[in-house]
Amino acid sequence: MHDHSTDRSEQPRRRGAVLWVGGGLAAAILVLGVNGTLSGWTSAIIDNPSNDVAVTGAVALVETGPGGTCDTGTSSTNQATCNTVNTYGGTAVPLDPDSNTGGNAQAVSVNLKNSGTADGNLVLTADSCLSSALGGAPTADPTNFPVCTQVTVEVACTGTGMLDTTGSAQALSAFTGGTIGPLAAGASTDCTFTLTLPAGTPSAYSSQVAAQAVHWTLS
Repeated sequence: MHDHSTDRSEQPRRRGAVLWVGGGLAAAILVLGVNGTLSGWTSAIIDNPSNDVAVTGAVALVETGPGGTCDTGTSSTNQATCNTVNTYGGTAVPLDPDSNTGGNAQAVSVNLKNSGTADGNLVLTADSCLSSALGGAPTADPTNFPVCTQVTVEVACTGTGMLDTTGSAQALSAFTGGTIGPLAAGASTDCTFTLTLPAGTPSAYSSQVAAQAVHWTLS
């Protein structure tokens, strides 16, 4: 005779086994489903298309005169040494104290332009004047009779409020320059240097060269 009680006791265990296997299968499907979603998170992108930076404006100075043009804007330091422009006129035609000959004065004009994008203030400064013998003249005495104390300079720049020393000549030995005035971006001024050897200058000052470096600063 078949024991139905035994069959009944095994049936719950079988059903439990089926449920356990079914639960494991559902879990496997769930994990696979989650893994499938994660595959879309392996790359994250943010675009920043609007990036810019500003550079402040700058002054730049261009000098044009007899002998050439010098431009600070072509230098990484915004500075230029201009050996081609001689604002004092050079030594080709020496000054003569005899005003009757018309050779006791000479004038040189140079143009200064602010080629930058910012406004500035133009200042002229000068180093000490050095007197030396012209061509090694044996009779010249620049030590005891320095011609820098005799030759005078006047500076006149065009434009309202610009430096103008006309009528108040200064000996080169005392000349230190001065403030030219404001120079807006794109603006320029013409500055004229008038060098004079006063009439009646003693011959002890003859056969000499007066040399002086000048500097333009726009800031």
